[in-house]
Amino acid sequence: MFGSSYKVATILGIPIKVHISLLLMVLIMVSKFGIVTGILLEFGLIISIVLHELGHSVVAIHKGCRVREITLMLIGGAAKMEHIPEKPLDEFLMALAGPAVSLILGLGGIFFGNRMNFLPVVSNFGVNIFRILGMINIGLALFNLLPSFPMDGGRVLRAALSAKLGRVKATFIAARVGRIIAVLFGIRGIFGGDFILIFIAFFIYTSAGQEYKYVQMEAMYKQRMPGYDAGLESFSQAEITDGEVIVSPPPYDEKRRATKTDIHSDN
Repeated sequence: MFGSSYKVATILGIPIKVHISLLLMVLIMVSKFGIVTGILLEFGLIISIVLHELGHSVVAIHKGCRVREITLMLIGGAAKMEHIPEKPLDEFLMALAGPAVSLILGLGGIFFGNRMNFLPVVSNFGVNIFRILGMINIGLALFNLLPSFPMDGGRVLRAALSAKLGRVKATFIAARVGRIIAVLFGIRGIFGGDFILIFIAFFIYTSAGQEYKYVQMEAMYKQRMPGYDAGLESFSQAEITDGEVIVSPPPYDEKRRATKTDIHSDN
C-alpha cells in the first residue's frame, strides 16, 4: 500500500517514512499560500501529523502492540501496526489519542498566535502561521472523529460496539458505515472537482473492506487453533494487509479554511 516510501527518521524506535505523494501536497500548499508561507505551513503540517501518529503509537505500544512504521503521504499519515488492540477500551483509548494530540496542538497554536500579538518584534505574518496551523490541527481532530472506519472515529465506533456485539460484527457495522461515508465523500469530490477528496474516499472504502476481511480471518484462525496466537502475526502478514491506524488529511483544501489572503489580512 505504501510503495515508494523512504525512511527519513526514527522516533521512539519507530521508523518515520515519507511517501512520494507528499511532494504533491507541498505543491498544493505552495500554490495556495505562496512559496515561503506554503513551505512553512507544510513543515508545520508534517510535524503535526507525525505527532498525531505518535499519539496513537505511544498508547498502542503501552497496550502491547508493536508499531512497525509511520508513513506520511498525500492524504495524511498512517501508523502501521502488527495488530490492533483487541480489548474495546484499549482500542478506544488508542483511537482517541491521535485526535487528542491534534486538538492540543490546535488550541496551543491559536493561543500562542494570539499571545504573539503582544510582541512588537513578531510580524503578523508569523502570528497567522501559528493560527492557521492551529485551525488545521483542530480541523484534523474533528475530521478524524467522523465515524468513518478505519479512521479514528470509526475505530471508536467499533470499540463501542464490540463490548456487546463482538469484534467481528462490530467491525462489519463500522466498515459498512465507513463505506457509506466514503461514497458520500466520493460524490462530494466528483461534483466539487476535489480529486483529493475522491482519493480519500477510495482509500477509506478499500481499507474498511480489507480490515473487515482481516478480522474475519483472525477469528477463523483462532477458532481453528484456540489459545495459540504466536502464528497469528505471520498469518495476517502473509494473507492480508496489517491493521493500520488511518489518519485523514488536514482540511487544507477546504474553501472555508484560511486562504492566502487571510495570512496577510492584518498587515
